[in-house]
Amino acid sequence: MLAFPTYAHVFFPKTENTTVVTDQSKIQTAEFKIYGMTCTGCEEHVNQEVNKLTGIIQTTVSYENSNAIIEFDQAQTNIEEIEKAIEKTGYSVTEKKAIK
Repeated sequence: MLAFPTYAHVFFPKTENTTVVTDQSKIQTAEFKIYGMTCTGCEEHVNQEVNKLTGIIQTTVSYENSNAIIEFDQAQTNIEEIEKAIEKTGYSVTEKKAIK
């Protein structure tokens, strides 16, 4: 069990985003500060849940930085929906802000 964080990513299937962006001006990037992540398995858990949402273009989750940087199409999803998806994993969003 001690080695689990090292190979936890093996248990999560790869998800491919198939989001079709119709208006480039609707693309937004937001950063979410997340409390409770302790390993790469935590990163994958958040990544998997967020990528279930329609409109997600790219996710970068880091337990070391306690954050997730997510690029998404505002016409298909929003910051509140992404926050709900993150919190559905059991971790807490402590801060959120739009980057661009």
